[in-house]
Amino acid sequence: MFSIVNEISDNSHWHLASVVIASIGSAASIYVLVAVTGYLSFGNEIGGNIVAQYAPSVSATIGRAAIVVLVMFSYPLQVHPCRASVDAVLKWRPISSKNKAPEENPNNPLLPPNRKRNEDMGEIRFAAITTVIIILSYIVSMSVSSLEKVLAYVGSTGSTSISFILPGLFYYKISSPDSALHQRLVKQEDDYDVDEEDAGGEGEGLLSSSGILGGSGIIRNTKSFRRNMLRKLSLALAIYGVVVMVVCLVTNTFFIVAH
Repeated sequence: MFSIVNEISDNSHWHLASVVIASIGSAASIYVLVAVTGYLSFGNEIGGNIVAQYAPSVSATIGRAAIVVLVMFSYPLQVHPCRASVDAVLKWRPISSKNKAPEENPNNPLLPPNRKRNEDMGEIRFAAITTVIIILSYIVSMSVSSLEKVLAYVGSTGSTSISFILPGLFYYKISSPDSALHQRLVKQEDDYDVDEEDAGGEGEGLLSSSGILGGSGIIRNTKSFRRNMLRKLSLALAIYGVVVMVVCLVTNTFFIVAH
């Protein structure tokens, strides 16, 4: 998601929402179609890999070939963010109080002050991380023969982390009132609102100052209430994700994978 926000030409809220809805909607439609047709074909006897249950035929062969092509082209797409994440974790160092500076970074408000961007990955580092990822992937693929087990554990851990736990924790961390990053973002938002009020005209400003249209205080209180509510909801979302992950792991371990 962060890559899409950074690379898309029009990263407005409406355009990003349309991209997310279109991508998730199309993927969900395909998943629902496959699930419904698989259940209609096999009923309660359906397994973890629907394609493997079909009898050898031209259509089944085309489906298996499509899966091979899908895995072949999707693996590099999965390795790319994985490699970047591993590299970022290896380069991460805690910021000491001595290195903190009061200056802001207006071009990148989500970056810490005067915090340099990570340098590009060197060729040796690139090859080493990629080799480790490929070797570990090969070991897992040769050790686990059931696709159902892989999807069960990946779905219970990865999906819950990406959809619930990490977004909630990220927002809860960013929106902390004691965070310098949050204070800078709030200051920028307040400055933007002040500029809009100044551009609204002197007549409206006189009415607001006289108390007839004194809505600035109400707006500030509303924003403060919304920020506090979103912060609490983000923590609740993360806790909900942890509960879902634990329930799914227990279910997969003792009820599905065990059988």
